[in-house]
Amino acid sequence: MNEMLFKNTKGGSIKDVDTAKGIVTGYFSIFGNKDSDGDIIMPGAFAKTIQENGPKSQKPRILHLLQHDTWKPLAKPTTLEEDAKGLYFESLISKTSYGRDTLQLYLDGVLTEHSIGFNTIKREVDETTETTKLLELKLWEGSTVSWGANMEAMVTGMKSLDKKTLYDALIKKMSALQKAVKGNYTDETAYQLEIELLQIQQMIKSLSEIDEPDSTQVKEEPMTAVEAKELLIKHLR
Repeated sequence: MNEMLFKNTKGGSIKDVDTAKGIVTGYFSIFGNKDSDGDIIMPGAFAKTIQENGPKSQKPRILHLLQHDTWKPLAKPTTLEEDAKGLYFESLISKTSYGRDTLQLYLDGVLTEHSIGFNTIKREVDETTETTKLLELKLWEGSTVSWGANMEAMVTGMKSLDKKTLYDALIKKMSALQKAVKGNYTDETAYQLEIELLQIQQMIKSLSEIDEPDSTQVKEEPMTAVEAKELLIKHLR
């Protein structure tokens, strides 16, 4: 079998979070979006895999994981289906410590994206547009993921991005993390939040170095959140 691949779903992938019932609804994948690899997931790509291993199948094996970690299953989706937008899911999150933390991180705005782990079964390549249409996928899992996983790629492609959009995204993420690190989380989750906050600060340093490659003004020690925001305003406006 070909290698397992992962693809993130960004804006609009969360529909609702009900902490009282522990239910999260949203989209693991969105149809029609061309990603950085030139891939587009087409409607119908999940139809067979849902039929064979989805919630209503005889062998429901598709999992909802945290950060693609098979040792941290959040649920087996109770609903998994294609609609006009993409791959819609509903999951009853397990009442583990990391399950409770995940629900709170959704509410705090720290966890805002989803991703899928899959094998490609059928695809169609258009060399003229350098696009690959993914026609059939074997889905193993959908994951709740943080933004930290694709930060390096964002820095690398910074010059092709709208700086105002990037600025707004960084400020929004930093504000959510600032709030979250003061919350009541397990020690492991609190540690991961601190790491992600440092990652954002490092990204801001990298952005400043792109704009001023000879600059010696950036401090080596971790910046405070206030310093990071001031640096963003200076270099991304």
